[in-house]
Amino acid sequence: MNKSADQEHASPSPSLPTFKFEGPNRVAIRTRTDDQPRYVDTRLPVWKWYDGGVVLKIDWVALDLTPEFNEIAKSFMAYALEKYAPQTAFMFARSLVHLSNTDLARYFPWDYQKLITELDSFKQPRQNLIGFRRLYRWAVDRGIKGFDQNLYLKIKDIKPDRIDPYARIFLSQSGLELDEEIQLLRRIDRHIPTGDWSELQFNIILHLGFELGPRSIQFHSLDVADFEVVETDDRENYYTLWLPMAKKVGQRRPERRPRKITTRLGNKIALHISGIQRRFGSGCTPLFVSLTGDRLSVIEIGAGLKHELSEAGIDKPNQVTMLLRHHLGQGLADQGTPADMIAELLGHNSTVAARAYVTATPNIARIKEKALGKSPSYQRIMRSLLTGEIVQRRDTTPEREVRGVVDTQYIGDIGACALPVHTHCPYNPVYACYTCKKFHPFADGRHEQVKEALQREAQRFIDMAEQAGDLIHNRPLTQHQTTILAVSATIERCRKHTEDAADDAV
Repeated sequence: MNKSADQEHASPSPSLPTFKFEGPNRVAIRTRTDDQPRYVDTRLPVWKWYDGGVVLKIDWVALDLTPEFNEIAKSFMAYALEKYAPQTAFMFARSLVHLSNTDLARYFPWDYQKLITELDSFKQPRQNLIGFRRLYRWAVDRGIKGFDQNLYLKIKDIKPDRIDPYARIFLSQSGLELDEEIQLLRRIDRHIPTGDWSELQFNIILHLGFELGPRSIQFHSLDVADFEVVETDDRENYYTLWLPMAKKVGQRRPERRPRKITTRLGNKIALHISGIQRRFGSGCTPLFVSLTGDRLSVIEIGAGLKHELSEAGIDKPNQVTMLLRHHLGQGLADQGTPADMIAELLGHNSTVAARAYVTATPNIARIKEKALGKSPSYQRIMRSLLTGEIVQRRDTTPEREVRGVVDTQYIGDIGACALPVHTHCPYNPVYACYTCKKFHPFADGRHEQVKEALQREAQRFIDMAEQAGDLIHNRPLTQHQTTILAVSATIERCRKHTEDAADDAV
């Protein structure tokens, strides 16, 4: 007789030897700077470590795990703290906190079916599932009782509810408008009273954010020693900042890459260093410090930079250092900078984020598209392609509505087809509709959804064409760009139609 699936994955016997954490009393961690603790005391009920001037911790008593799994979790966290960056280890700690709020915290070893059921709650945020999966694999690799290789493979196949980390900058305007950039430059170039080193410091942070777009953690990690001055024979000064990059797996300390900065910014930094060393002594090593001479935390840097942007008249919620970073990346892309160079300048380990700036419809193309969309002559040209009248959804029978799939996404509620009902259309629905005379777009149709889906798909064509080295002669990409323009024209027509209808009603 064959065993059932439940029997096959049944929990191991509770009589198995109990696991005991026997790690070191102090675990060496990866630090970004020399002035933060380098060890975590594993003898304490609360483990603490620091990153960006912020305390990170895990309270083993508050977790309320079963005694045996608590020991396993301690051993895993000791491993994670030594191997991974502090924030990555903290992500694992958060997944343990989430686990402690589930039924899995009440018993160990785990029942197969209950474990699979509980894992649904780990999908949001996705970091919880990533952390649990890493813990399970670590335990399987070490042969710890209660962890099964076959079950790990099932856990590995569970897909989190993925959110594109570059959705904010993907095919969309990122950064500052022209008038905002002018306001920002005025704020940067304003006169600062002599001796006000604190105000000068945040002016430097704003200026540096505009020129190099560092993250908050990079501002935090900068030391006085990272500032380099080269004086030429004709007594001109050239300035370099050795900017700390994101740590890679296996690195104990972040790599530093040289970045040239303007003479104006270099002079400010030189003056600032003299000021803080007079105030706090020559032993003051951080470049950006608090009123007590301690290194500024990422929270303090974010708050100060937000104040500077606000004073410059720029109010964009939830965007501080990343706003200036996106602005720099998008500006480089608009000037034709290749993705690999953007990635290098921004300190990315891959070109994935940079390609989000170098899109199928960069800013210049979008400006032209917007201008064309409002041009009467362009509208006449587009009407030769889009002769179907704009209609209301309520006046259309369901059988005539157009539905289809774009970029693996179901698309409906966009318009109606004038072909006889049940007539087979030889063209691909949605893709071909916006350049078809039989298409009648709904005045309130989801045309923006179609445009966004087409843009995402076009970006994938770009990525594949780049890998093949044939970005210029790419007919599918050209066809997508034409369709995107047609959808944009339809959006403009629908907007004008709605406005005219409202005027007539008045």
